[in-house]
Amino acid sequence: MKNLSSLFPFFLVLLLLAASPLQAQSQRFPVAYSAISATQTGLYITKEAGLFEKHGLNVDLIYIGSGTRVAQAVIAGEFPIALAGGTIVNANLAGGDITIVGGIVNVPAFYLIVHPSIKKPEDLKGKALGITRYGSSTDFTLRYLIKKWGMDPDRDVKILQMGGQPEILAGVQAGVIQGGNFSSPADYKAREAGYTVLADFAKTGLDYPTVSIVSTRSYIKKDSATVKRFLMAYSEGVQKLFKDKDYAMKIIGKYTRTQDHEVLEASYTYATNFIERTPRLPYKAIETVLAQTAERDPKAKEHKAEDFIDATFFNELEKSGFFKSLGW
Repeated sequence: MKNLSSLFPFFLVLLLLAASPLQAQSQRFPVAYSAISATQTGLYITKEAGLFEKHGLNVDLIYIGSGTRVAQAVIAGEFPIALAGGTIVNANLAGGDITIVGGIVNVPAFYLIVHPSIKKPEDLKGKALGITRYGSSTDFTLRYLIKKWGMDPDRDVKILQMGGQPEILAGVQAGVIQGGNFSSPADYKAREAGYTVLADFAKTGLDYPTVSIVSTRSYIKKDSATVKRFLMAYSEGVQKLFKDKDYAMKIIGKYTRTQDHEVLEASYTYATNFIERTPRLPYKAIETVLAQTAERDPKAKEHKAEDFIDATFFNELEKSGFFKSLGW
């Protein structure tokens, strides 16, 4: 008995070591994403390739068709981590505590696609254009472009919220709207149906946080380890996106519900053109949002991009050589 009692601490350590991975793997939580689009491919792959589980996370992906609604849900505590866009700026100015921990797409990944009768920007006057939701990335970028073209987005053009990318496409086809802000693969389907690209936002010179990994400062304070593991898993998913084209196209097809090879090829090209290889933080993009928001909300002038970004995890991973180990 004496010998057995002396071994008890040893057995206890073994028991704890054996239990800890199981406890980590049992940690289950939902993650929201705001678009059925190739811009989300890194997230899809991370889920399907089991990379979350590799890092001790059990993630359920939940689609909510607007970055604005995602931001609201994150603030309400429904999602500890999510993918959202520039809407977090307005959410925080209204009292929220959302913060960006990683950048996914730091430029506008949209095309303004319109009815073929619309040949030039001035032809948009009196027309209706579709976005996902008011306050979303599609809304912000469309208003920016219309202003750049010398028009008033509230007076010269009618902007309608449709719900999501599939609904924008359906609205164009039904004649409810004469164009809209599209991402892949909906843009390919719109062009295939005879609609034309009036503007490629990537060529406008605009920096915009189209998709970012977000959390709340309160959740990060409570469980920073989970946020870091999420960022690591996601980064490995992005590596697989760039290194395994066939697998990536298969996953894009699953989430966007298409098996058309040409659509998948176009979506893969789109994803690898826009998605950041490392989750580079969108400082300049947030400055863009603050500058435009300040035109209608003076509180925006009191803030800097750093107020909406938590660089802790990205900096730690970069300093440790983690991104370099992925080949970037």
